[in-house]
Amino acid sequence: MRRLLPLLLTTSFRLAVWCLLTADLSRLNLLIGLVVALLLPRAHSRPLPLRALLRALGRSLLAVPQAYLEALRLIFGPEPVEAEISESATEGSIPLLVFLDVFRITLTPFTIVLGLEDGGRRYRIHAMKPGPRHGGQTP
Repeated sequence: MRRLLPLLLTTSFRLAVWCLLTADLSRLNLLIGLVVALLLPRAHSRPLPLRALLRALGRSLLAVPQAYLEALRLIFGPEPVEAEISESATEGSIPLLVFLDVFRITLTPFTIVLGLEDGGRRYRIHAMKPGPRHGGQTP
């Protein structure tokens, strides 16, 4: 059972990528994608901490509606301003968790990860944020 979950996750992800690349959901194409997903070699890595993985997946899924809301704020809000912000990174250096963090951050419109700082504990992020509202008043 301990080996089945990573196999299912890896195969599902590869099959999803196959379907996105081919843009075909026919039975034959799904079967070909499944065979390709099973035949590709697997990377051997250390076990993932389940709690950290679930937290990262949850944050990544919540990032989608947040990205839409932020896009609307940038479109209909005041002129955006540049900002360089810092956000804590996930514990450890597990590549999948780092990928999910970077994916979540860069999914937001006008946001990109510039690198790690503070010994790899924080992400340095360039972001465009909605600017201050002036309310029609002149200073």
